[in-house]
Amino acid sequence: MKLSRTFSMTSALILALIQSTFLFAADAPLKVSAGFNLEKQLGVFEVQPTLFDLMDNEIKPALDNDYADSFVITDAKTFRKKAENFDHIRNLERKIKGGAKGLDELLSILDGQEVTMDQLWGKIYGTLKENDLFASDDHRTQSRLAGALAPIVGLASGQGVLVQLDSENYVYHFGYAPGSGGSDLEADKTNRKSGRSYGASIGRNAYDPSDNDYLRGLAVYVNHASAEELESFYRTVFELLLKSDPSRIQELSEEGQLVIADFMAIYMAELDRHLMTGLKRYEWENALTEITMLAAFSTHPEGMTLDPRNGVDNTVEKPMIRSGELPKPKDRLLGYFGVGTDGSGLDGRNKQRRHKLSRQVVRAERKINKETVARIEEIIGARSGSDIYDYFMNFVNNYKTQQTIQENADEMIDLVVDFVLNTRVHAAEISEQIDP
Repeated sequence: MKLSRTFSMTSALILALIQSTFLFAADAPLKVSAGFNLEKQLGVFEVQPTLFDLMDNEIKPALDNDYADSFVITDAKTFRKKAENFDHIRNLERKIKGGAKGLDELLSILDGQEVTMDQLWGKIYGTLKENDLFASDDHRTQSRLAGALAPIVGLASGQGVLVQLDSENYVYHFGYAPGSGGSDLEADKTNRKSGRSYGASIGRNAYDPSDNDYLRGLAVYVNHASAEELESFYRTVFELLLKSDPSRIQELSEEGQLVIADFMAIYMAELDRHLMTGLKRYEWENALTEITMLAAFSTHPEGMTLDPRNGVDNTVEKPMIRSGELPKPKDRLLGYFGVGTDGSGLDGRNKQRRHKLSRQVVRAERKINKETVARIEEIIGARSGSDIYDYFMNFVNNYKTQQTIQENADEMIDLVVDFVLNTRVHAAEISEQIDP
């Protein structure tokens, strides 16, 4: 894909390498292979590039280059200092015999060895096994520990890509395979499993959130946020996606900033996986954003959601229920997650179930807020009555639409924020029109 004409790959796009002179509630980010500062690049362009443009043309190539490079594993002392940047390092230590001393022993053995990213997991797993450093005899637990340690070891050794959102929020990405660009989708089934991303914010050091971590945090946050806070939150989300603009993050509460950091960690990871396939498969960043939009409706007690109480098995039906039937707000988005034979998470049958609900939400909201919904349909080229949750995000992450988005970004943000917020205001009225 060529960049849209307002986005030039010149020295003007040096998204400044991160300087450690800022003050952070989370630790200052580590110096890694490549860094992009969204806050500093504001005003560099005549029209702000979309996040898709930045990922496709700058951030993903940096990840691809980083994956191809070999590097030398750092020493235990340096690792110990840099590992404090990660919120969960103590939990990982407890899974090693001897705890912190066992981890130091592992790093002392690995110190100075040259590896590539695709070799790092095996090197760590083998060393732990050979030196009897696993605290558990369970192979799955052992494999997961090696998988969780490898990116931290790599980042502490100076590899990885950093995306600074603003002075207090940032994201690390590490270990993403380049993918085939769609020429070998079978190989991309393996490629999609590579990589880890970590969000750091004003209230927490770097952490790799799971889908369920994010859904719980999002649900509690949206449920308790004021109308003004929610408007700032959704504007922040879509200003980041459509304009790569993080400037509104500071308007949010500490809780809201943390949700944004975790959203961006997962979103960019999934967009990278989508780009691995030339956008042919794994549009998980779209699913993540659709659920983030639905949260306004589905966390409201009078809204509707998918029932999570039968577990995460995708073969088990998840009926639509009134969200208030789940008394704990943290549970009200968990029904959108499930595991099938392909490990589908937010996609697969979960997508089908979610779209059955979201189509009805759109139809009901269109009756109440016709002008807004009709204008969104017009801009994104959706038929009247279409599921604009789905259509909007497919429009956002599309090689062919970037210039249109840049030309209409402000209006699109106003429209989608109005739509999302009104699904919350009209939650009871919309639910009355839904056939579960």
